[in-house]
Amino acid sequence: MIGQAVATAIIDQAQERKTKMSQDKASYEGMFLLDAGNPDFQAASEPVRTILDRNGATTLAIKPWDERRLAYEIKGRRRGLYVLSFFEADPLRIAEIENDCRLDERVLRMLLLRREGLTQEQIQAETPASLGTRRPAERREDERDTVEVDLPNLDVEVEAGAVDEEGGDDN
Repeated sequence: MIGQAVATAIIDQAQERKTKMSQDKASYEGMFLLDAGNPDFQAASEPVRTILDRNGATTLAIKPWDERRLAYEIKGRRRGLYVLSFFEADPLRIAEIENDCRLDERVLRMLLLRREGLTQEQIQAETPASLGTRRPAERREDERDTVEVDLPNLDVEVEAGAVDEEGGDDN
C-alpha cells in the first residue's frame, strides 16, 4: 500500500515536470540545406516553415544564407540552398522536428542548435546572401577573371642513360 502511494507520487512528479517543460520554449538556431532548384526563396524555404509550424515552433526569422555547389552529391543534388532560421520551440519537440526533416525529400541536411540569450542583433545580422558576396571559387564562369599567359616553347631532350634508377647521374 505504501509502495503504491510512493510510486503514484513519483509518477505525478514526473508528469508535472514534463508539463512544465513542455510549456517552456527555448530559442534555437537552425541551418537547413535545401534543394536549390527553385529561384524563389519563399517557395524554396517552404519545407522549413511547414516543419516548424507543424511542430508548434514560433518562427523568429528565416533567411537565405547562401546557394553553393556541394562538395559531393547529396540525394542526387549538386547544388544546395543554405537557409538560416531562428525559432522558439518546446525542447521535447526537437526530436520530432529533426525526424520531419529527415523524412522530407526537399531537406538535404539540417543542424539545430539551442541558443541561450539570443539577441535581436544576432537574428537580424547580415548573411552572405544579403551582402551579395560570393567566394572566389563559387563565381560563375562568366564572372571569372581570365589571364592569358604566353609561355615559351620548351623543348627538352634527355639522353638515354643520363639518369640512373636512383635519380642521379651515371657519374
